[in-house]
Amino acid sequence: MHILSLLGYLSLLSISGVLLFVLMRTQRTTRELAEQLALAREQHHQHTLQLTQRSELDTLKDEFISTVSHELRTPLTSIRGALGLLSSGIIADVDAKALNLLRIAVTNTDRLIRLINDILDLERMESGRAPLQIRRCSMRELAQQAIDTMTPMADANTVHLVLEPYTVAQAAHPEALFFDGDADRILQVVTNLLSNAIKFSPVASTVRVYTEATSDSILLKVTDEGRGIPTDKLDSIFDRFQQIEPSDARQKGGTGLGLAICRSIVKAHGGRIWAESGERGSVFQFTIPLAA
Repeated sequence: MHILSLLGYLSLLSISGVLLFVLMRTQRTTRELAEQLALAREQHHQHTLQLTQRSELDTLKDEFISTVSHELRTPLTSIRGALGLLSSGIIADVDAKALNLLRIAVTNTDRLIRLINDILDLERMESGRAPLQIRRCSMRELAQQAIDTMTPMADANTVHLVLEPYTVAQAAHPEALFFDGDADRILQVVTNLLSNAIKFSPVASTVRVYTEATSDSILLKVTDEGRGIPTDKLDSIFDRFQQIEPSDARQKGGTGLGLAICRSIVKAHGGRIWAESGERGSVFQFTIPLAA
C-alpha cells in the first residue's frame, strides 16, 4: 500500500514537472511572439511612413516638373523660332561659322522641346488628364502608318523596315486584328518602338513588325538586329530617363521617356508591354485587349 502511494506521488511529481516545463516554454514562446509582433508592427509603421513620404515626394516632383515644363515650353518655342529665322538667312546673311553654331543651337533647342513635350505628355497620362478616344481600329493599318512615318529616319540610318505579311489564319480572318482603342495613342506606341529600334540597329539591317491575334487580344512585336538588352535592364528600360548605356542619350538623341510613355499608353488600354533579348538584337512587344 505504501509502495502504491509512493508510486502515485512520484507519478504526480513527474506530471507536475512536465506541466511546469510546458508552461514555462509556452510563456517563453508567448514572450518571443509578442516581441516579434511588436517588431513587425514597428516595421509596418516605418514602411507605411516611408510610403507616405515617398508618395508626397513623388507628387511634389511631378508638380514641379509639370510647372517648370509649362514655364519653359513657351520661351523655348520663341527661341526656336528666332534661331530658325537666323539660320535661314531671311533676317541677315550669316557666315559659315555662325551658321554652324546656329544649327547646333537649333538642334539642341529642338531636343529640349521634345523632352518637355514628352514630360508633359507622360504627366498628363499618369495623372488621368489625357482620356483615351476609343474607337474601332486596325492594328495592321496603324503598323503600316508607323512604318510610313519612320521610313525617312530608317533610310537615313540605312535600316530597312518590314511589316511581316498575314499568316494563313490571319488572311482568312483579317477582322481579328481590329480592336477598340485610341488609334493616335497606339500609333504613338508603335512609332516610338520603331524609332528606338532604328536608333540601335546596325547599318543595312532590318527591323521587322509582326501582328498576331488571339481570342481576346492583339499582339504587336518589333524586332531589330542591334546589340540587344542586358538581362538586368529588361524591366527598368521602361522607367523614366533609363538608358542601356549612360552615353545613349547623347549619342542617340533620345529623351529617355519614349518607352515610359509607351508603357503608360498600353497600361491605360488594359494591356501589357515588355522587352526581350532575342538571338540577334532586341524584341519589344505589347498586347491590347480586343474590347475596350
